[in-house]
Amino acid sequence: MENTGVGKQKLEEDCLVVNSHLKFLYLAQNKWLDDESVTMLASVCPNLEMIDLAGCRRVSKGAIDVLWRCCKIQQMDLHRIGNGLPQFQFRVNFEVPTLFVLNLSMCSISDGELSLISKSCYNLKELNLGYCDKITNNGVKQVVKNCKQLRMISFKSCPKVTCDVVAWMVSARPSLRKIISPGFHSSDIDRQRDFFLRRGCFVFPGEIYDSELWDESLDFLE
Repeated sequence: MENTGVGKQKLEEDCLVVNSHLKFLYLAQNKWLDDESVTMLASVCPNLEMIDLAGCRRVSKGAIDVLWRCCKIQQMDLHRIGNGLPQFQFRVNFEVPTLFVLNLSMCSISDGELSLISKSCYNLKELNLGYCDKITNNGVKQVVKNCKQLRMISFKSCPKVTCDVVAWMVSARPSLRKIISPGFHSSDIDRQRDFFLRRGCFVFPGEIYDSELWDESLDFLE
């Protein structure tokens, strides 16, 4: 259902039937999809484990409703959602212990929102924050402190996050296995590469980032 025009015509709740068997829902690049439609879909798919809303420019609160209504949700791709809204907010103030993988790249989230996410989704293993230009070292540190199973994180091209936070992250969270740093090669990172590897963590500078580095299965790291 990617890029299919879902939402162009208003979804009627009376026409939707509960489907407790549907586990994966791909709705990426549907520019007409809005919060109301996503909320309706979540209400009839209570056992969703994965949803892809990447590029859905009119969605923000609907993604939170998915977390609230779908108690088995494990993976969400929210890349570039909400870019068509005058104001984007993503405030998760309830526990979502089942969520393991979250892509928030190119989303306009703040340190405060990131702190809430890390406290609510504390079992996250993989978090993509690439191109989130509002977050700072403080927001990243909150994630590392609260998400004790975190294995992969990207803050590629985050201008307010500095490379010197990487060494702290590797020391503070032994579970980390892959980090995509903010951007260019850093002499500090290069000097400490052996230290990172001894702790089992690969650190990649953002400017050589390849999507395949991110897309590798978490099973590879077990």
